[in-house]
Amino acid sequence: MSLLPWRDRWAVVEANHFNPAYCGALIYEFVRSYKKASGVTTPFALVFCALPIALHSATRDRLPKSIVTRLYPWLEKNRDIRVGFADRARNLTPYVREALCYALARRAIAFTDDGRVSIGRKQASFTPAALSEATSEVRETVDAIRKVARWFAAAGQTSTILAAWGIRI
Repeated sequence: MSLLPWRDRWAVVEANHFNPAYCGALIYEFVRSYKKASGVTTPFALVFCALPIALHSATRDRLPKSIVTRLYPWLEKNRDIRVGFADRARNLTPYVREALCYALARRAIAFTDDGRVSIGRKQASFTPAALSEATSEVRETVDAIRKVARWFAAAGQTSTILAAWGIRI
């Protein structure tokens, strides 16, 4: 699926929701939080799973308050969350790729020799000042992407995480 030129995209609110700079900054936050929690760079595939979780309000609203609640028991108790998730993730793939390209071009993220994602030379985080002026949805999404990163970092193998969400590689 190729993306339409920016001027031809949907309603302004939806276009902003999938804006490459915004999604690129979310990827930066995810990669930074994952590294901080695990001590290693981020598996590439997890980026494509994390954004559909954080950007989807119905999923985001049901995330546990803290990562003390482990991923797999939470998914077992919230099985309905996985309904349609693989389709949402697949539909968001072009936007995630566009955001990755944007963040790469601005050197906010980089790829390691083994294909993992790392923090780049430039910062692209949501500062406390920016978040204080952001909408509640933006603040909730940033909080969710950071939480998902820490959650995934503690959850084990990438293939197991993806399978738990119903995604096959």
